[in-house]
Amino acid sequence: DNFYIQLENHYSVAQLYSNTHPNADIRSSASSCQKSVESILTDANLSQAIYQQLQQIDSSNSDAITQRYHKKLLINFTRSGVDKDQLLRDTLRQLQIDIADLGQQFSKNIREDVRHITVDSIDELKGLPQDYIDGLSKNAEGQWLITTDYPSIFPFLRYAHNDKNRLAIYKQFLDRGYPDNEALLKQIISKRDQLAKHLGYDTYAEYVTEVAMIATPSNASTFIDRIATLAKPRSDRDYKQLLAQLQTIDPQAEKVGNWQKAFLEEQVKKEQYQYDAKAIREYFAYDDVKQGIFELAGQLFDVEIIPWQTSTWHPAVSTHELRKKTGETLGYFYLDMHPRDGKYKHAAHFGIKTGVLDKQLPVSALICNFPGEDQQLDSTGHRLNRGLMEHNQVETFLHEFGHLMHSLIGGHQEWSGLSGIATERDFVEAPSQLLEEWVWNYDTLKTFAVNANGETIPKAMVDKMLRARGFGKGTHIRNQMFYAALSLDYYSSSPETLDLNETLIRLQQAYSPFDYINDTHFYANFGHLYGYSARYYTYMWSLVIAADLFSEFERDGLLNSDVAARYRDKVLAPGGSKDAADLVADFLGRPFNYDAFIEQLNAE
Repeated sequence: DNFYIQLENHYSVAQLYSNTHPNADIRSSASSCQKSVESILTDANLSQAIYQQLQQIDSSNSDAITQRYHKKLLINFTRSGVDKDQLLRDTLRQLQIDIADLGQQFSKNIREDVRHITVDSIDELKGLPQDYIDGLSKNAEGQWLITTDYPSIFPFLRYAHNDKNRLAIYKQFLDRGYPDNEALLKQIISKRDQLAKHLGYDTYAEYVTEVAMIATPSNASTFIDRIATLAKPRSDRDYKQLLAQLQTIDPQAEKVGNWQKAFLEEQVKKEQYQYDAKAIREYFAYDDVKQGIFELAGQLFDVEIIPWQTSTWHPAVSTHELRKKTGETLGYFYLDMHPRDGKYKHAAHFGIKTGVLDKQLPVSALICNFPGEDQQLDSTGHRLNRGLMEHNQVETFLHEFGHLMHSLIGGHQEWSGLSGIATERDFVEAPSQLLEEWVWNYDTLKTFAVNANGETIPKAMVDKMLRARGFGKGTHIRNQMFYAALSLDYYSSSPETLDLNETLIRLQQAYSPFDYINDTHFYANFGHLYGYSARYYTYMWSLVIAADLFSEFERDGLLNSDVAARYRDKVLAPGGSKDAADLVADFLGRPFNYDAFIEQLNAE
């Protein structure tokens, strides 16, 4: 275990720097370090000498958690192919190295491929918030630049009235990483298929689901279809409302495009629910949101967050210590929350050190791309640009913070392989999705959601947000099931006959309410096809569990300290020391079910 701790510590820092460091040479060196550590780890997992030593250990008299870890190690070794002959082990080793190299390049291409469109006239920016327009960059010709970075494209898709420009930037967004990533993805899928077959599995999907809660690709496929079927009536209703809204602009319109979805949803919510996202964002300045989330975590989990004095890889990174209110340190974390060139483009939790009891405290980082990078202050010491966030960006912040709390609170097990978020992969998203629910709670929002005049968000505004919340949920879930089916299908198919684009078009037609946009290549920037591989269903599987977990808070109060403490102690603190289904059952007093999810789906 000490060996794995050291390897993971080095790998995690290299992975972090390859995704975040402002110096391109250091990012490149960090990627090389990642490859070196992965090579060592692959060698270790194929070492018969280590495996034989592990086999000889009698853990029958050890505590249950040590026995669990011993069993997990033996399974991991056999799943690596340690029991195969030397020739096959050499083949497996090279496949693992190749897959890691290809995956790094696939991710790098997505991260570094920032595309844009130019806008000539202020009329083409109609509908956009003034602070967004003020923050846009211009080229040498004085044209405004709309880029595929999240803080640029997402408000543009939501607010810009110009349909032609929305389509143009959306097509650029769907083509990031193309064409290079098409060939890379084909190689990744092919080599993973070879790996699985050498290990005795029919497909790579079978290999990765074996150790997940869902257990088999067949179960995953059944789950995807079940959720898609449950969501279809609501999705059809949502789509009809979107189309009706589009026809008020274009009476000849017969279909809604994916590039129109966010804009039309905004219009429907504004007209039918009196929901005004532009007005709402005035209450979500980045610094206020961050402090509000810190205070929420303190209230829920009986912790406090204080400054941590340490060095960082960029001046915009903030550093923090998480500790119990008794003063005991639980862990440390970094927040790298604003976009810059060469940085990871999405939102994610990066583990830096897995906590191990009496050996090392957990350390993590959140890497996001929210507004608020402008640090200039006015004469009173306040930011000139408050970094106004969309409500769904606040939701994303809470989501990633849920991962962080899971990692730090659960990072105190005796064995690294059972610590922090070391649960089944398809459970990992449940704690993060659960925490999202507090972004809809007025008692939480009123503690930090204030506008530039210091006025608290009105309860009437939050009530309108809640009434509008259900709209678009059906189309969203159907879209998510398209992504889930795509990831499962790619890794269940024969690589020799797999046509990436044909499969994408077929599955989009089967699951998504929105048609494929000609000459786009979404698979080239669907980063989860490398990281989650066949398991993108994880997000919805975890959401079903999260909805059931949340039902306990709904019944007894979202800020009920007893429920929160029970959740912390039963679900987060144990890390991976129990099966995820048992952790959930310990908290609920029963196995999880779909009831709460279905109720949320159908709520008006």
